[in-house]
Amino acid sequence: MKLTHATVHNYRGILDASLRLFDYSLMVGPNNAGKSTVIDAIRAFYEKDGFKYKHDRDFPFITTSDQESWIELTFQPTDAEYASLAEDYKLADKTLRVRKYLKAGDKNKEGYIFGYKADGSLSDDPFYGAKNVQSGKFGDIVFIPAVSKVDEHTKLSGPSALRDLLTNVLEAVVESSPSYEKFSKDFEEFSKGIKTERTADGRSLDGLEGELSALLESWGTGFQLDMKSPSTAEIIKTLLSYQCVDKTHGKALAVEQFGSGFQRHFIYSLIQLGAKYMGKKPSKKAKDFTPSMTLILFEEPEAFLHPPQQEVLSHSLITLSGNPDQQVLCSTHSPHFVSRNAARIPSIARLKRDNARIAICQIDPKAWDEIVDANQTINKIVQKWPALKTKLEAADFKPEMEAVKYFLWLNPDRCGLFFANHVLIVEGPTEQAFINKLIDEGRITRPADGMHVLDSIGKFNVHRFMNLLIHMGIPHSVLHDDDGKKDLQADVNQLIQDTRHATLTTAITAIPDDTETLLGIPKSGADHRKPQHLLFLHETKQIDATKLDSFCNLVGACLPTAAKGKEA
Repeated sequence: MKLTHATVHNYRGILDASLRLFDYSLMVGPNNAGKSTVIDAIRAFYEKDGFKYKHDRDFPFITTSDQESWIELTFQPTDAEYASLAEDYKLADKTLRVRKYLKAGDKNKEGYIFGYKADGSLSDDPFYGAKNVQSGKFGDIVFIPAVSKVDEHTKLSGPSALRDLLTNVLEAVVESSPSYEKFSKDFEEFSKGIKTERTADGRSLDGLEGELSALLESWGTGFQLDMKSPSTAEIIKTLLSYQCVDKTHGKALAVEQFGSGFQRHFIYSLIQLGAKYMGKKPSKKAKDFTPSMTLILFEEPEAFLHPPQQEVLSHSLITLSGNPDQQVLCSTHSPHFVSRNAARIPSIARLKRDNARIAICQIDPKAWDEIVDANQTINKIVQKWPALKTKLEAADFKPEMEAVKYFLWLNPDRCGLFFANHVLIVEGPTEQAFINKLIDEGRITRPADGMHVLDSIGKFNVHRFMNLLIHMGIPHSVLHDDDGKKDLQADVNQLIQDTRHATLTTAITAIPDDTETLLGIPKSGADHRKPQHLLFLHETKQIDATKLDSFCNLVGACLPTAAKGKEA
């Protein structure tokens, strides 16, 4: 079974928001956008590890349309799981949709889960009856917070990922283990023998037992000591311990002695193995609706990991989520994680907060079709010009090509756009590098809440990135050369203007002719040398100060808070 949709109503900063989930899903966005709120809402549904809804903490502080708070989850069971589902809850699309009331007008509903019926209405009766029955009907979740102590996941004296994993394996082994059977018999003999053995001064367990029984004789009661073979739980709690061995010198070390990056990887490794082993437990009865699903909720998986290790972990999570009964939802601030998922843009959800209200922006199939159609408008323009038309290939007109382009272009640097409060789109690396340099020098004032300067790989792709930003709800502005405003360039300039969004596009500014003309500098002899050529002229102070100020003012006018160029 897999979780396909989560809808949240009146939970912290969320008044109403929906999230579509895939095998592997990412939530991105600026800090304090609401990613942890979504994860906590799902945790409140499952109440795993004692995490429950608390009204004073979790009901919105902002004005709400009603006083209810609930979470709806939609699942896609396997055919076998769907067949075992009660008839009342079988929907036409073969999904299971349920709602858990965290707060309701009817107090009898609070904490209970209700299923949607075949006619689309919400049942008045709790899903499968009592709460303890409901809890086994939606698989399991594993939560890995952004900050946690390794002991929380490895302790053997209480609930932990390591203890659960060991229990799962050891219980299965003990059921038919000759070693455990022999151990039990030997322990029985030991328990008999040890009771009669005496200390040097004549004390024994057997003697203690007899003396205490004698004192209780007047009450018609005796005292008896029993020593049983330890159970699986007792073996794990009291007899097992673990260490990590550093293979460079063969010494055993406590996991706390390793760095945070290793500890984080160790925790994930336990979760990964746990999902693998726990998934092998068979259903108690074939006729019972007991779906198999483990949903891993991973906050900031990139924490303490350098970029190459982030990519390794990302690949591992994607592979894990490909299993039929496992699923992963991550919240991340890492462009490396997003870049690894660039081929699956619909599975990336961007969260943002407007006036304390959390919104989720995600590209659904209809929106993706709109993006493809809008992106391919450039092909119609190019076909008007014979010299360029011959460069088009049949594949350029295929919808799949747009996905390929985004996959190629959304490297970790460009994926910074998903986390930005504002994106400035420029034509290429020359403008990107130059503007970032001027920001570092204080000649251009960066907006207070940050900005990402995006290299769009040429003017013909500016509209493509605008379309992506618009559908992900990201404010942006555009700075491009007008290239004389003639012929083909006039059509492309107009396409950029036509792509403007009424509220998300802050400004579209055209540089007269091009950047080099505005700055009064000679052009580079080769396109690939343009960035270094411009930066060299700037570093050696060969650009007129007045013209440099003009460029800075053009850039500043594009930004949410206009930044004027400073005197050189």
